Amino acid sequence: MRRRVTYSIVDCPDGRFAVVAISASGTAYCRDGFLTLAEAETCAESLCTVMAVCGAPLMRRDGGPGRIPPYAPYRPNARPF
Repeated sequence: MRRRVTYSIVDCPDGRFAVVAISASGTAYCRDGFLTLAEAETCAESLCTVMAVCGAPLMRRDGGPGRIPPYAPYRPNARPF
């Protein structure tokens, strides 16, 4: 069975960007420290490719950068991917 994974690109408090992925079980994974939105989008595209090969479709959770989903606040201690 395929398990859906969602992601968001968020603004960090230090002005950088992060990609936060949430698994179907609710576990958060984060990759942060991107200086530009373009770098974060490239990371998300690469993650989409890898997840597709694994059989887990990756879908964008929100309409654009800067919004943090209410269930997945930016947490610097989230598991890295």
